[in-house]
Amino acid sequence: MRCEFIKKDLTRHRLISIGLTICIMMTSFLAASAAQMTIQLNGSISNLLHSAKAPDFVQMHDGTLNEKDIDIFSSKQSMVKAHQIVPMIQIEHANIRFGHEPAKTGVMDHLFVKQNRDFDFLLNEQNEKLTVNKGEVAVPIYFQQKYHLNIGETLLIEKGTNQFSFRIKAFLRDAQMNPSLVSSKRFLLHNDDWNTLNQVFQKKEYLIEFLLHDAAQADAFQAIYQSTQLPQQGPSVTLPLLRMLNALTDGMVIAILLLVCILLISIALLSLRLAMTASIEEDEREIGILKVLGIPLTKIKQLYVGKYAVLACAGCIAGYVLTLIFGDMFTANIQQYMGNQHSFAHWLIPLLVSIVTAIIVISFSYAVLRKFGQISAAQAIQGGLTSSNHKKQIPMHLRKNRFLPVNIWLGLKDLLSRMKLYTTITCIIALCTFLMLIPIQLWHTLQSPDFITYLGSGKSDLRIDIRQGNHLKDNTNEIESMLREDQGIQTSAIYETTSLQAKSKENTLETLYLETGELSAFPLTYLQGRQPLKNEEIALSVLNADSLQKKVGEKMTLVTNGLEIQRTVTGIYQDVTNGGKTAKALSQPFPQSALWRTIQIQLKPGVNIAEKKAVFEKKATPAKVTDMKEYVHQTIGSTASIVKVVAFFSALAAFATASLMLFMFLHMLKAKDSSRNYMLRTIGFSIKDITSQYITSFIVVLSFGTFIGTIAVNTIGPALMSAGGASLGASSLQWLSPQWVSIVYPVTLLIVNLALTACLLKTFFSRQTTRHTLL
Repeated sequence: MRCEFIKKDLTRHRLISIGLTICIMMTSFLAASAAQMTIQLNGSISNLLHSAKAPDFVQMHDGTLNEKDIDIFSSKQSMVKAHQIVPMIQIEHANIRFGHEPAKTGVMDHLFVKQNRDFDFLLNEQNEKLTVNKGEVAVPIYFQQKYHLNIGETLLIEKGTNQFSFRIKAFLRDAQMNPSLVSSKRFLLHNDDWNTLNQVFQKKEYLIEFLLHDAAQADAFQAIYQSTQLPQQGPSVTLPLLRMLNALTDGMVIAILLLVCILLISIALLSLRLAMTASIEEDEREIGILKVLGIPLTKIKQLYVGKYAVLACAGCIAGYVLTLIFGDMFTANIQQYMGNQHSFAHWLIPLLVSIVTAIIVISFSYAVLRKFGQISAAQAIQGGLTSSNHKKQIPMHLRKNRFLPVNIWLGLKDLLSRMKLYTTITCIIALCTFLMLIPIQLWHTLQSPDFITYLGSGKSDLRIDIRQGNHLKDNTNEIESMLREDQGIQTSAIYETTSLQAKSKENTLETLYLETGELSAFPLTYLQGRQPLKNEEIALSVLNADSLQKKVGEKMTLVTNGLEIQRTVTGIYQDVTNGGKTAKALSQPFPQSALWRTIQIQLKPGVNIAEKKAVFEKKATPAKVTDMKEYVHQTIGSTASIVKVVAFFSALAAFATASLMLFMFLHMLKAKDSSRNYMLRTIGFSIKDITSQYITSFIVVLSFGTFIGTIAVNTIGPALMSAGGASLGASSLQWLSPQWVSIVYPVTLLIVNLALTACLLKTFFSRQTTRHTLL
């Protein structure tokens, strides 16, 4: 009997059943895909780091070094299992051609290396140690995507009369420098080719790498190394930071997918409640008869829940199958950059997620039916099951209406008298608006030039980066003289970065990168406090303040080479660069060499940025000149591209879900209001009049739902994104998108929904449909 009931009920409400199944399927698909991405990301990163034998601590150094000093230090440290020094030849973009296309200027350094002997291997696309023959080169995947390169194409390096031609043999994976947030990329050459190239390009940088017996001691070892006089003219990284950088882009996609899943499951549950309420109201007399006949309450519940259990299982199975078919669409970036690491969990966890989704839907079905136990058989026969959904008496009298047309007045009265019913579809539209707008706002924020403030820098037009190996002081002086003579510059400021250590409250030492200069020239936005105004003051990034347990107004101790000095914390700001651990001050507290210098430039109004950039590039070589828009794009461009894809699918899902739910809701209203509409037709109202009444109600409902969703995106949305960005150093993200984004997209959704409603009402209340409904 149960199977027969379920079969007939599914057939009777075919369209509603299909709509609910599709909604559950989409939720299951995205939830299972997010789980699959998480498993794939974690497994691929672990496999990449293991296959490459990634170092536990790396100190980058731009300048000369004495290898014997490092050997002696390493031999005295019981933590160290092995160490090596990796020389890298830095070649400017002007000297490189990919085929016939010259390398584009940008923030990326081109570093040419030999394959390492002991650890930190560069890998091929099978995550195997890569080897190249003489005359061949392995190119980073980053440049493969940027220049659309293919195996067998040519990479040319030129300097004066010297020209080197290499055939591209493979595209390499680099456990250290894969992410776009890392502004250096390594190319692999044969040892003989590297030695030949080294005779022409003699400028080198170094990676001083250490494998430890216990990887958990990386932070302690970093503090020991940086307290010595050993080379450290450059940033340092530890294995946990490498793991985080590799996970950043795809981790953001996973977070967005999970948010979309939560929104879709909320929509599915609201739709389920709506459908069940309508079904129960339609069958309330039959339910009363069953109770009179002595059928146990649990059996009656099972009849209804059985139908939705079938829909939930069908939707979740379909969603899991879609994950198996299209799951690679979400994991393509992971597979390309880190490899395809499949395991049994790769299939099992998404299946479990789909099962949990089905359990949530079935459990919610039981929750909706709780009121069965509170209604007697007599009440059920008399319509007591759904009395709460019956129309409320609203004190609106037609004879007192002097301003509104009759159809608009009746539409508004119907809306107010069935507020609970219309509230459900209002919430669904609000959730669809939220679903559509959150990824779009995030994408526009990542594209905004103002996003530079989350990279620890003030807003400007151009940025010049000068490294230690580029004769830092002399080059800075030359560039500064050039800028003083340029009439197109409105403001410029030089900032110098050094590496120091700071004492936490537990007296442990932690590394921070201190940038000093005229902070007021290109001010940051501070979450707390203000910028330093005196030499005795300092501002900390969010992650530094949390790690050191410092607040505004407290004193902190800076340490270098055994010397200590105190500074007062005056402000806390956001920064996702250099692991998020930076600081700002007016001047350096100790006389020491800078790691690098940057010059920020604000041009006068009307000056062409691209033309001025080209002029500076010629005069400031080998320093890097970058348009700040380009700087943001090259730093987080890959992340923004993936967010754009997610935004597109989220918008598509929002429009499809809203349309589907509207169709279901109108279909239920048609059945629910058949007697009402018959009465209205009897007393002289035309189909056009009845349609106008419904459209009036839906204009209010859809407008209010869209408005609520938009308000939620602009209030709750930044808090949700900040929760995800806190671990990276951006704990207070704000939308940086143009104002039209919060208007155009919601209005488009509103117009589409209203147009769909009008079309469906016209179809539902056509003469043929109305006659059939009334009979």
